[in-house]
Amino acid sequence: MPCFIILVFLLIRCFIFTSSSCQSDRNQDHRPRVSCVGQGLTAVPQGIHTDTQVLVLTGNQFTSLSWSMYSGFTELHELDLSHNNISTLQPPGPVLEKLSVLRLSGNMLTGLGGLVFRCAPSLMEIYLDRNQIGSLQNDTFSDLPRLEVINLSQNKLPVLPPRLLDLVSSSSLKTFDLENNSLSLMPDGFFSSKPELPYVYLTHNPWLCSCAVGYLHSFLNDQEHNIYMHEGLYNIISAADSVLCSGPPHLLRRPIIELEESDFCPPDPPHPSGDQYTKPFCILSDLEHPRVVPTN
Repeated sequence: MPCFIILVFLLIRCFIFTSSSCQSDRNQDHRPRVSCVGQGLTAVPQGIHTDTQVLVLTGNQFTSLSWSMYSGFTELHELDLSHNNISTLQPPGPVLEKLSVLRLSGNMLTGLGGLVFRCAPSLMEIYLDRNQIGSLQNDTFSDLPRLEVINLSQNKLPVLPPRLLDLVSSSSLKTFDLENNSLSLMPDGFFSSKPELPYVYLTHNPWLCSCAVGYLHSFLNDQEHNIYMHEGLYNIISAADSVLCSGPPHLLRRPIIELEESDFCPPDPPHPSGDQYTKPFCILSDLEHPRVVPTN
């Protein structure tokens, strides 16, 4: 009996510790918020009110995003899983109807498949910065009709799916952040379905200024007023002239927007005509077999 009492006492203490180690307050929008930060958690602690609207689980040990883990939070508006060890998004499960903000910054994601966020159809903001993402699908952000922010900065993207933006069904997209990736080429027509995005971030990529940079060159000139870069943690500045060439060597660090087309795609030299090709042979023939002109 004493052992049983001690065990019950320890379990109660454990539960109290788990509950009390999470802080409850309201965010700047006065939404009920619970923060369980840096506790080594691998699952959502018990005892959190199901009417919580903002759930902050940063700096823990989550290894995947399981949609079903949050299905009991029917009012969940924002989920912050930044700075965990998340490397996978589990297959679709219960729909989180009210989830609008998803923060996955600073995790270990390496790629995102198609329709991976369809369990949260009301998403407005997705933060995927500071991962290891090297691949996306054309429909990664499809079926999200309210989407306004896509942050993919500080990843390892070498290429973009050509129809990525075309398949974003939202007409409200405002921010598209590709700063600090490994992009060397912008697919032709990439922004054609969303030509007036108010905030586009393209700096700190190794853009190759060959003939293929023509589309990006035109886009920068047309949308100069919408191109930005981050300055510090919280500031942004206009930065169309900070989207720079990484090659070829004679254009290294030149602002793409300042180039003339002839700088990155010089015209081909004129090809000699057929007559010009044959004439030297005739001359050579004459030189090899000179005609003897009789003299008097």
